[in-house]
Amino acid sequence: MKEKRPAAFKNFVAYAVQAAGLDAPETRLTAHDFRRLFATDALRSGLPVHILAKVMGHLNISTTQSYAAVFDEDVARHFRQFVDRRRSLRPAEDYRDPSPTELEEFHAHFSKRKVELGSCSRGYGTPCIHEHACIRCPMLRPDPAQRRRLENILANLHERRAEAKRMGWLGELEGIEISIGAAEEKLGQMTQIVRLTLERRRPDGENPTP
Repeated sequence: MKEKRPAAFKNFVAYAVQAAGLDAPETRLTAHDFRRLFATDALRSGLPVHILAKVMGHLNISTTQSYAAVFDEDVARHFRQFVDRRRSLRPAEDYRDPSPTELEEFHAHFSKRKVELGSCSRGYGTPCIHEHACIRCPMLRPDPAQRRRLENILANLHERRAEAKRMGWLGELEGIEISIGAAEEKLGQMTQIVRLTLERRRPDGENPTP
């Protein structure tokens, strides 16, 4: 599997932060912050800390506990007691290490998320619910490197729309209009990703080119 560069994650986090309206001057969120937020939320939601340690790639549970936000000591103590009780009631099979086949299946899922125009962000173990209509799907993370390909697809859609109007294919026309709107939205997302990437690379204090 191709290794993701740290810059790619930083750019995606920057895009997500801006899209969520959290890019205020006094707010600075990094990929590491989201990792800590995930760990904290997972613990609060009841995920046993030893399982979270596996997910986070920690060899020591104490590392995972320190990774999450600091809790009141009494709350943390009660939580650990609750986890211990839950573990004693569950079969040992639930805590076994995954088999090579299961690990291979896990990695295969993420390999299959790579699509023509970017990558699919659907959750692990979930099927495509949009019948692989990636242009229309909100789960598609468009790759700016595929902009020319998307522009060609959009041009073809406009040609099909003109033909549908000429031939009176009103049922076909409705679907094409939806695809055109979705493709234009994805082009806008690509533009925004590139802009945020350039802004992140610009030295502090340097004004963008007008």
